[in-house]
Formats: sequence, structure tokens, C-alpha cells
Amino acid sequence: MPPRLIRWKPASRVTQSVELRDFMDACRDDRLREMAEEAFTELKGHYEVGDKVGKDLWPRYYRKKWGIDNLYVKKLGRDWRLTYTLVSGAAGIEVFCLEILHHGEYDKRFGYRTS
Repeated sequence: MPPRLIRWKPASRVTQSVELRDFMDACRDDRLREMAEEAFTELKGHYEVGDKVGKDLWPRYYRKKWGIDNLYVKKLGRDWRLTYTLVSGAAGIEVFCLEILHHGEYDKRFGYRTS
């Protein structure tokens, strides 16, 4: 089987929710801030770098708060997760970053059991 060809899909822009901006402003963890900035840059170059979340797994919170119709999760190191959605805009596909959650918070938000 030939290797899968990856087609780069650049985003027209990457924006953040108010909650995410507040989180980033309050964040004192330099490594986390660095990983987040790298992720934003990576998303600008290819908006599908995260893992697509199946519709049946979307938290109700995201549907109510942001009215999402797609959801992606990108790992930030071992302990953090960035959630984002794609929005069609006048200039093309935009990435709207929703939250950065610690792995435990992420599991709770998505209803996953942790041992």
C-alpha cells in the first residue's frame, strides 16, 4: 500500500475564544504557553493537525456555548489538550480555538472515566 499523501490545508486565520484568551493571559507556565503558541502556528499552516472528535462524543457544553458543528482535539505535550472547531469564513476556513484543558479536566468535560 503506498504511503498516504498529506495535503496541507492552511487556515485563513486562527482565533481564540474569550475564555482561552483569559486562560492564556493568566497562564504562568512558560512551557504550556510555548506549546500553545506552537499549536496556533501549526494550525495556521494546516488546520487538520488535531484529531477529529466524533459527533456522538461532543460535550453538550460546546454545543450550547459555541454551537459547534465540528470538533478537533490537539495534544499539547502529555498533560494538556487544545480543543478547536473549524468555521467557514469569507476568506476561507478559520480555526476557532475553544479551550486548553489539563488532561483530567479534558476527561471530565468529555465524560471519560479515568482510573
